[in-house]
Amino acid sequence: MPTRPRNASPNPAARKGARDEAQRTDGVAPRQCTDVGCCLCFVLFLALTLQGLLGPPDFQKLSRGIDHRGRICGWSPGAEEQSFLYWCVARTDGVTLNLTSAICMNECPQEGTTVLCPGNLDISETEEVRGASILLVRTEKQLLSPQKAAATKTWIDRYCVPTVQIGDALLAGTPLMGKVGSGAVTEGFLSVFDQLSSLAAAPRLLTAAAVCTLVLSLGYLLCLRFFALLFLRLAVLGSVLVCSILCAGLAVAMTSPRWMDGFMPGEVRAIAAAAATAGLLLAGALLAGCLCARRSMDVAADCIRESCAVMLAMPSLVLLPLLDAVCSQLLWLLLLLGLALLLSKAEVQGMALLGVEGVFRRFNLTAVDCLRIVSLAFSCFWIQEVVGAACMFATAHSVAKWYFAPGKRLLQKARHLPLAPALQGLAVAGIWHLGSLARGAFALALLRLVRWALWLMHLALRQDEEKGKQKRRCCCRCFMVFCDAFLATLQALTEFLSSHAYVDIALSSNSYAAAAAKAFNILGSHAGLVSVLSLVACFLRVAGSLLLAAMAGCAACMLTRHPIWLEAGAELTRQLQASGLPFWAQQLTELRAEGQAVSSELLGVATALMMLLASRAMLFTVEGTAFTVLYCLLWDSSDGVLDASHVPESFWQFAREHGIAGRRRPEGMKKLSARAEE
Repeated sequence: MPTRPRNASPNPAARKGARDEAQRTDGVAPRQCTDVGCCLCFVLFLALTLQGLLGPPDFQKLSRGIDHRGRICGWSPGAEEQSFLYWCVARTDGVTLNLTSAICMNECPQEGTTVLCPGNLDISETEEVRGASILLVRTEKQLLSPQKAAATKTWIDRYCVPTVQIGDALLAGTPLMGKVGSGAVTEGFLSVFDQLSSLAAAPRLLTAAAVCTLVLSLGYLLCLRFFALLFLRLAVLGSVLVCSILCAGLAVAMTSPRWMDGFMPGEVRAIAAAAATAGLLLAGALLAGCLCARRSMDVAADCIRESCAVMLAMPSLVLLPLLDAVCSQLLWLLLLLGLALLLSKAEVQGMALLGVEGVFRRFNLTAVDCLRIVSLAFSCFWIQEVVGAACMFATAHSVAKWYFAPGKRLLQKARHLPLAPALQGLAVAGIWHLGSLARGAFALALLRLVRWALWLMHLALRQDEEKGKQKRRCCCRCFMVFCDAFLATLQALTEFLSSHAYVDIALSSNSYAAAAAKAFNILGSHAGLVSVLSLVACFLRVAGSLLLAAMAGCAACMLTRHPIWLEAGAELTRQLQASGLPFWAQQLTELRAEGQAVSSELLGVATALMMLLASRAMLFTVEGTAFTVLYCLLWDSSDGVLDASHVPESFWQFAREHGIAGRRRPEGMKKLSARAEE
């Protein structure tokens, strides 16, 4: 009697039902841990990198000066008590420094103090015959002559710098002279510093500018919510019109010898005219494509509308890009600190750079030191990518909750959403899917590390001054530029695929490999729609940020220049005093005083920068949310049925065109509502 295998399902229908259940897209799947092995590898690699940083650091080798004998002031044998570095003067009047003669001192000398300064180095060689071998003896002689010191002062408790201006104290023969400007440049920097100090002393004015930027950002978000399709059409028409005018003008100018004679050779003019014609044809093709892809434009507009609704319902999502930026900056600081810690354990030698000796140094690194530095850099890149992936996952998790939440309107959906969706998404990412995030971030961190290595190699080739290798260096640089462009493209594609893979993980709770494969198939089957949304979202983000920044800067500059706001502020102050609100009247009076004390141009620039940062953070979130909404639609319809309780009309029309007729049965919707409430 034949026996059934132990692991086989007793019923083929049960196997089919289990497979169908795994492929269902009727809501956010229950959580399960994914890619546990990758999580363990991530934690183990960070632990090994941290172990390599352990050990007593010696930052004196990095911060103290190095004299002409190669001794580190205050650290090397024979110079333990001489902690300060002093540069001897090159002229007897004590004004010009010789930046190639650095000596260690017990303290910074005063004017007229006698110090021993090194002279020219005399190197002689002799040969001694020892049987069949020759011994080469190299002798170095240097005369230390007494000299009157210039008036100096202590700088960062390590170096003795002259009390006169640095431009007058440099040696005219050093390459550094000319790179440091005259007194006018210093005065310009001091003027800018004074203006920035006056701006920092106006906290009420900066607070008012920040509030105005938030109000303008919210207004732009509301405009996108209600007029997204109009904005898209105007953006397409405006970009095509501007591109056509520029290309046509360039073509006419380049082909007209009356305008361009003497400015450009005929061959270059022909190439420029051909490029302008190609740009004009491209603009026409873009316009024709947008007219033919009306359905995709409608779906993209509704994705923007839904993303704005998500932002209004869950404003905490705006904090995720800020969290990513703050963590990224902190990790850069950690990388610099760890790099200094590792370099402090290596051997140090002095080197001259820009004609200055005693400040810069060269490190003799072993293979183990290089491996530790690479591991540290890769760890910081990996953590940065994991944090960015966690923020994207939190956004995707929140948008998925919104997409499948019951209700047709914003307030109805908002009742079924968590109180802190961003925090809940970060918690889910860290508890259940840290391994998947680490696996997706690994490839991006590796690409970043390779690109940085190529950049360092490019710098090393540029510093090679040997003329015989010029042709070979040029070929190597061109090859590295090509490799960097290829890696940059690969990195952008990997980031795009990984961001949608995180959305799939938030929806299905699958591993990274399965989620990336499904995201690749879904995006590939709807490449046209995804491309339209990419172009539209990028244009709205860039153009919207620049437009809002220009509006905010011009408004701040005009308000502070125009006297009418001073009169209105004075009238409002009197009304507040009469109403029994002296505190607010005092604050308004100080605000007016700060507005008169600060330059209007500087305030306009500061307001524009704040507006640019705020709008970029908001519009980056809107763009990511729009892509998440689109992927939720495509993922939801991948099984042939739309399960969301309510989707925009363009989504339904798009679904009907792809053979998706209706929702699931009512009992399935009841289960969906119960799952959303849980």
